[in-house]
Amino acid sequence: MTPAASAQRLLVGTGLGLLLASGLGFISGILTIETPEIGFAVPFIGILMLMLSVPTGRGEGVLGRVFPNENRSTMASRIESELTQTKTDNDVGNAWARLEHTVLSKELEGEE
Repeated sequence: MTPAASAQRLLVGTGLGLLLASGLGFISGILTIETPEIGFAVPFIGILMLMLSVPTGRGEGVLGRVFPNENRSTMASRIESELTQTKTDNDVGNAWARLEHTVLSKELEGEE
């Protein structure tokens, strides 16, 4: 299962749960249409999560970058290449630091 599919399931389940909770709130009288309160945020957030679940499941939309639609092998190769790039960047930074240390050391020796 891809991260996008997992996120979609999570968003759908949470959205339906919030809609169920708001429906129970309307039935019990905690939420009423006559007096809009902060409690109306619950059904709106539930609807928002259901709306976000569709593009997220395809790896698109607002959450598409956070939850990519890629399988394990693709994700492993992407992460491996990112780690290799990070290691290369660190090695270049360390090489510059050693070079600077050597140059400064020679300059200090020359002043003495």
